[in-house]
Amino acid sequence: MFEVIGCEDSRKGENLLGLLGYYEAILERKGLMTRIGEIRSLKLGLILDLLKAVNIPEELKSNLITSMVSAWEMNCNDKTSEEGRDEIKIMGSCIEIVRKNAQMTLHNCNPINTMQLDVAVMFALPLMIRDLRNDDVPKIHDLLNQVMKNFAERKEQEFAPC
Repeated sequence: MFEVIGCEDSRKGENLLGLLGYYEAILERKGLMTRIGEIRSLKLGLILDLLKAVNIPEELKSNLITSMVSAWEMNCNDKTSEEGRDEIKIMGSCIEIVRKNAQMTLHNCNPINTMQLDVAVMFALPLMIRDLRNDDVPKIHDLLNQVMKNFAERKEQEFAPC
């Protein structure tokens, strides 16, 4: 959906804010917490949309998104509405963190803030180990580590003295 959140195109940042508003509106629907399967689908959708917004190499992004979809645990037969309420709360916290960082980036455009937004999105992902099939957790963990290493490498390259 979105390739890079950058200051050169503030509409992308605004689109991210719009995306967050969309998910927030969906999460406020009455009775949602009792529909655990729908909550699980929404949570995966939010995570995937946020991953698409992060500026990382396309091959890594594609691999992470594909792996996340195949690893996602949709079996929710033993879940309660209390767990649904908790999931909605977790997603709401993620939305709020990303929104604050996106607004700061829109008002203070520079490469450091743009990268900080990417990092904030990754740290705010509402992803828990229980969201994934046990066998797939190490692979997702490795891919997430690769994303963070990519940020560190970019930071060193972009901000190294000439």
